[in-house]
Amino acid sequence: MSLGQALKQLRKEQGLTLAELAEQTHSHVGNLSRIERGMARPSLDLLYRLAEALGFSITDIFSVAENRQLNARQVALNAVFISLLEEDQQLLLEFAELLTKRTSRPLDSINVSTNALPADSEESEDDHDA
Repeated sequence: MSLGQALKQLRKEQGLTLAELAEQTHSHVGNLSRIERGMARPSLDLLYRLAEALGFSITDIFSVAENRQLNARQVALNAVFISLLEEDQQLLLEFAELLTKRTSRPLDSINVSTNALPADSEESEDDHDA
């Protein structure tokens, strides 16, 4: 994915129009449109302003451009992770490991009670009222 395509993807995920982004970055709609279409390249100064307006770092934008699998949620998570204190980063990593273990459990290891579910209980009560 090109840098322009990455900027367009992030802009759309943020719900911004070209006009809104142009206003926030003190640029022109036509200039941003040419960048998104790959017909022009942003200056480093404009790239910093675009990153700030989109709520990402320049590194995040290049990550999106280099890897189609990376989406705005991943970039946002990375930005949050970087801003955390070191001890909180460790907690977040431990939590992520727990989530990974939880989602990788085989389905047959999940126990479901044979007791009636709440919906079944309500249905039974309705049957008694009739």
